[in-house]
Amino acid sequence: AYETEKSEIGGMSVMVEDKDGDWELQSPVILKQEISSGNTVLEKAALSVYYSAIGKKMGKKNFRICWWHSHHTMAAFWSGTDKTAIDEFNEGDYSFALVINLKEEYKFRVSMWKPFEVHEDVDLEIVDAKPRCTKKMAEEVKELCNKPAYTTTGYSWRKEGNVWKNGYKSTDQILLNAAEDPRQERLPFHS
Repeated sequence: AYETEKSEIGGMSVMVEDKDGDWELQSPVILKQEISSGNTVLEKAALSVYYSAIGKKMGKKNFRICWWHSHHTMAAFWSGTDKTAIDEFNEGDYSFALVINLKEEYKFRVSMWKPFEVHEDVDLEIVDAKPRCTKKMAEEVKELCNKPAYTTTGYSWRKEGNVWKNGYKSTDQILLNAAEDPRQERLPFHS
């Protein structure tokens, strides 16, 4: 997504508990979503289909869903948008979240919700590394990701004191607006 669109990207994966009680991150996927340089919004309909399919596939295995997304060239950290998405899992017993970047840095969080809310960032042990980006992955990005359309109608100017200001929004303002996007606040991540 960064190579072709200069955008963040997100998706889901499944965490499966093995016979020794260890959890393995498996089958990461991207879903239909709107992407931008500072945000990603997964489509609710795509999430519903994913939850149904993964529930059927996992059957009686002990599993949880892991929400993930990439900060592309930015640091791997928990933004306000990330924390909001993590909080959407709060009706389950515990949940997993992952943020990564192009430098292969990451933050991986285990959140326990009951009986007390506790969040712990932990290290992953990488056991089966795959190639960085396959042709299939690039095709999925093209098929499933779209960027919002922006229309420029010109600049507006207003006088503030003795200084004229234009209506241009800086990159920082665009990222702040993306973080406050209400579509990020209530994704259907409930158990």
